[in-house]
Amino acid sequence: MCSAGAGIRLGAAWFRVPERRDVMVAVNTEPRFGLYLPPVARYLMGVAAVLAPLLIAAGLALDLDITGTSNTAIAQRIAADLDGYPTQAWLGAVSALLWAPAVLTAGRVARRNSPRLGLAGTVLAFGTAIPSALDTEALAYVALKSGVPVPTAVTMMDTADDIPSGILGFVFFAGLLGLILLGAAIVRGHAAPPWAGVALVVAAVAIPVSWFSGSGVAALIAWLVLTAGFAGCALALITGREA
Repeated sequence: MCSAGAGIRLGAAWFRVPERRDVMVAVNTEPRFGLYLPPVARYLMGVAAVLAPLLIAAGLALDLDITGTSNTAIAQRIAADLDGYPTQAWLGAVSALLWAPAVLTAGRVARRNSPRLGLAGTVLAFGTAIPSALDTEALAYVALKSGVPVPTAVTMMDTADDIPSGILGFVFFAGLLGLILLGAAIVRGHAAPPWAGVALVVAAVAIPVSWFSGSGVAALIAWLVLTAGFAGCALALITGREA
């Protein structure tokens, strides 16, 4: 019996289930979405988001006389102040370089809690960043600076509007629709202060309305409202805080 008992004990020891040991595993509980951005990149994107629309507003502030949107009115306005146009052109050029990171800033924030709507808005909003249309104002400036009469410059602008690059100017309006979707995604997902999303929606509607109304002050206010909307997105991206 003793040998049998020893055998049983030996068998039990052989088939014994190992004791459970709790293992501490570090788990990152911070919310992560998309690719990680270091703090420096967040600050740079935030600054770009604010400067892109702000530079356009600064250019408008230098010349609030947009009493007409026809090519004739534009050519006459440029002819009346040829020396003032280069400053506006430089502001517009620098703004164009910053529009892509500005859109990515708003898109990244919008997609945080509303991924589908934010993605759709981001894709469309790039219409405001892609220079798909020929800059007829620059064409008018070059022509007038070279001594071309205003009527001839207007004819050149009308001709430029008919070529494919001129026809694709409607892409900008698709970009405005994208800003509306981004604003809706931000308000819906509370990824940024609600006023930031509202500002994007209001500005996207006010910019074309104010421009076609011929009011330089209204256009300036519309772009300042857009600047406020992007500033709210920049703040949310930099701090990582939600509304």
